[in-house]
Amino acid sequence: MATVVIGIGNPVLTDDSVGIRAVRRVAEELAASAGVATQEVYSGGLRLMEAMAGYDRAILIDAILTPGGRPGSVYRLPLAGLWETRHSRSTHDAALAVALEFGRLAGLRLPAEISVWAVEAGDTATFGERLTEPVERAVPVVVAEVLRELESRQGAGV
Repeated sequence: MATVVIGIGNPVLTDDSVGIRAVRRVAEELAASAGVATQEVYSGGLRLMEAMAGYDRAILIDAILTPGGRPGSVYRLPLAGLWETRHSRSTHDAALAVALEFGRLAGLRLPAEISVWAVEAGDTATFGERLTEPVERAVPVVVAEVLRELESRQGAGV
């Protein structure tokens, strides 16, 4: 089963880069693994959907801002539970569910299984290439969770 792990974010917006930083570490850990690809995606919507095309399974890693959330908290979210993108005025950044439906209607082979790992961000507005401390501490946690998920699926013959 072909799997892609995708880190999503903006590499110059402080904590918004957590998905990118995490997927780079996942890539280092999986250097010799067959059947698992990694990618960095700098926007959502159609571009994210295109990055998943051709794979059977996708694991997404991204920053999240929730009301009252504690920076550095790590969540595993169901795809169905995700809300709209914050930049919904552009078709290039349409909600992921909309982009996936569009891709399927266009005949693209898209993953049947998509899981989402999110790290609660503290600062996604400041230009900077460093994560805040709590989010930096969360990177090895989310990387370990993604690797555990990959390992459990491989052990199950998936």
